[in-house]
Amino acid sequence: MIDPWLLEHLVCPRCRGRVALREGWLVCGESHRYPVVDDIAVMVLGDVEPTHWAITHALEHYHDTEVLPAAVPDGGVDSVVQEAVSATCGNLYRHLIGKVPRYPIPIIPFDAPTGSAFLDIGCHWGRWCVSAARKGWRVIGIDPSLPGVRAAKRVAAQLGVKADFVVADGRYLPFEASSFDLVHSYSVLQHFSEADVEKCAWEVGRVLRTEGRSHIQMAQRFGVLNLFRQARRRFRQPRLFQVRYWPLAALRSVFADAVGPTTLSVDGFFSINAQTADLDLLRPAHRALVHASNVLRRLAGQFPWLIRGADSVYVNSRKGEAGVQTSRSISTSR
Repeated sequence: MIDPWLLEHLVCPRCRGRVALREGWLVCGESHRYPVVDDIAVMVLGDVEPTHWAITHALEHYHDTEVLPAAVPDGGVDSVVQEAVSATCGNLYRHLIGKVPRYPIPIIPFDAPTGSAFLDIGCHWGRWCVSAARKGWRVIGIDPSLPGVRAAKRVAAQLGVKADFVVADGRYLPFEASSFDLVHSYSVLQHFSEADVEKCAWEVGRVLRTEGRSHIQMAQRFGVLNLFRQARRRFRQPRLFQVRYWPLAALRSVFADAVGPTTLSVDGFFSINAQTADLDLLRPAHRALVHASNVLRRLAGQFPWLIRGADSVYVNSRKGEAGVQTSRSISTSR
């Protein structure tokens, strides 16, 4: 059964009309239909250029019976997480593929009142959703990967937290306007083209409530590690789902236009995605990188110019007065 709050706030990602549940499908007034499998709404569009092959997979295989992984013992880790830990958590976690001893749950670096409606864009198996649910927020995670979202449901249930999930595309969010107090995304939009980031940013602004906040992690063009990685690919234009490295001014401009007043803050140096909460999972050399990153992040509080060398930054925006978004928000988000 789809959570009543979620069902109340779902809309058609094509026409933004309200949807109703009818015989296993969500149907809007214009008869656009979206399947519901295992109580998960599959609300991606098949006639737009996908950001990831997972969108096509979800549309073609939603009707397949899932082959569930073997039950994990108490404290065990879901097989999808075991396989995807490097893809979702970063290269410093590559040695853990197939042998993750516990769920790597990060700590969200911002706060909000209990009960705040929180949307995580690109949640996959739900690590940030678990963290948000533990803060007492109403959590919705979206991802274009149906296997990832199914795993997220299992992980949330195993860890005893309340979170709901939708198979959806960040560029076409299936939620009515002003649904969320917080929108978050980590290690996702940095893989999108500039045009797709702009579409997603306008969608973030649309679904945020007035005075709501978004916190979007992105890769910074002139970070020390990022410069090395760009040099390795000879500064060629990124392909497919490769990381895009953004100048700070461009990030501020895109999100200020789409959401509202925007500031940038340091997430990390020397890596993208490594979390202090996971130090026990990392190799000694990687722990040293995280410790060094933490020192520099604290120093950046006193010397803001240090952000120019950060590899990973948060783009922090606040939704302004109701009605700030113009008709451009519709045209750029479709």
